[in-house]
Amino acid sequence: MENDGEYGTGYNPKALEHDLQLISQLMGGKKKLTSRLAQEIYSKVRIKNITFQSSKGKEFWDSVLSNTTKNQRMLVENKILIKKRRKQTVKRLLNLNRRIAVAVSVAVLLLCVVFLNWNLLLDIRTNYQTKKLQDKIQVNADADNVQNLTDNVKEQTEFSLGKEPFVPAETVILSKFTALYEENNDFSGWLSIEGTKINYPVMSREGDNNYYLDKNFTGQEDKNGLLILDYRSDVLARGQNIIIYGHNMRTGVMFGTLKYFKDKDFCMTHQTIRFDSLYEEGTYRVVAAMLSEVAYEDEDVFRYYDAIDISTKERFDEFQQNIEENALYTTDESLEYGDSCLILSTCDYYTEDGRFVVIAKKMD
Repeated sequence: MENDGEYGTGYNPKALEHDLQLISQLMGGKKKLTSRLAQEIYSKVRIKNITFQSSKGKEFWDSVLSNTTKNQRMLVENKILIKKRRKQTVKRLLNLNRRIAVAVSVAVLLLCVVFLNWNLLLDIRTNYQTKKLQDKIQVNADADNVQNLTDNVKEQTEFSLGKEPFVPAETVILSKFTALYEENNDFSGWLSIEGTKINYPVMSREGDNNYYLDKNFTGQEDKNGLLILDYRSDVLARGQNIIIYGHNMRTGVMFGTLKYFKDKDFCMTHQTIRFDSLYEEGTYRVVAAMLSEVAYEDEDVFRYYDAIDISTKERFDEFQQNIEENALYTTDESLEYGDSCLILSTCDYYTEDGRFVVIAKKMD
C-alpha cells in the first residue's frame, strides 16, 4: 500500500525497516556522520554492492556522498577494481588449473588405455603370427602325407622288382618345417603342451640365448619374445638335455601358463609334452617340477641350466640326485641312465632371479 507521509511518496514499511536496520549497522552506533565514517560507509556499500530500498535510505546515501570527496570515492573505486581484478585472476587461474587437471587426467587415462590395449595388441599380433606359422606347417604336413603315400607305393614297387629302397644318407629337416626354416634359419622346432597356451616355435641363435627375448619370428621388437632353445643343446645327441627358455608373461603367452605344472594334479593329466625339433618329432613325459634360481658365480648349488651333457654315469647320477632333492614333486616316470631330458625354464617371482622348471624325459 502506497501513501504520502513522513517518508514521502511510495512509502513501503518493509523497505523502510530494511534500510533503517542497514543504516544502523553502517553507522556502528555513531550518531554523527563524519567525513571519515562516510568514506568507510561508502567503501562498505560499494564493496558489498548494497542497495537502499526506501527514500530514507536514498537520503542517507546522498548524505554519504556529500560527506566524501571525489578523490576519496575514486580511491575506493580503485581498490574495488583491483580486488575485482584479483578475483577474476584467481578465478581464471582456478579455471585454468581445472582445465589442466582435466587434461592431465584425460592424458593419463588415454595412456592407461593405450598401455592396456598395447599389451593386448601385442598379444593379438603374437597369436596371429603363431597361427600363420602353424598354417604353414599344416600345409607342408599335408603335402608331406601325399608324398609319403607316393613314396610308399614307389618303395613297394621297387621292392617287388627286387630294388633296395632309398635311405637318406644324412639327417634332413622335417618337410613340415622346411618353409619356416627357409624363412628364418634360427627356427629350431616347435613346442606344444595340451591344456596350456604353449604352442609356439622354438628359436636358437648360435652363441646367443638372449636375441629372441624381445623379438618375434620376423625379427620385430616384441616384449613377448619367443621360446629359446639353449644354443648349447644338441637335439639329436643321446644323453644330452635340451633346455628351452621362455618369458612368464602375465597374459599367458609364451611360458605364461607353464606355472600350471606347479599343481601335480594338473601335471598328471597333462604329462605329455611334444617337442618336434627340426629333424625329428619327439614325445616327452614329465618327470618332475621344481623351483630354482640363477646362482651367483661362487655359489655351490645345482645349476640346472648348465646340466646339458649327462652322457657319463657320473653326470647323470648327479643330475638325477639334484632333481630329486630340489623337486616340488616327482611323477611315476623315472630317469634311467642314457635318457635325454627336455628342461623348460621360465621366471618365477617367489624370490629374486627365481625360476620355475619342468623336466621331462624323451620317450623312445
